[in-house]
Amino acid sequence: MTDFVDEARTRAARLIRMAATEDTRLRDQLRQYAASTPDPPLMGSDGIQTTGCPQCRNTMWRQRDLWVCAACGHVKDTTS
Repeated sequence: MTDFVDEARTRAARLIRMAATEDTRLRDQLRQYAASTPDPPLMGSDGIQTTGCPQCRNTMWRQRDLWVCAACGHVKDTTS
């Protein structure tokens, strides 16, 4: 399979493929997970960095010089 075809797959399809399961219940859980969680940002040269959000306790992703919460949108400078 080419990289192009693999990149065109949905996030849910990629998760199901990685899980390599035929269990319908688990596949449905993976689809629900993909639908209810945000996509991570593109991987930079430092990889993907995360921390906890001080406001809602969900995941914040580092995007250049800022931390951005995937759930509530809270923004924090990386120096603080």
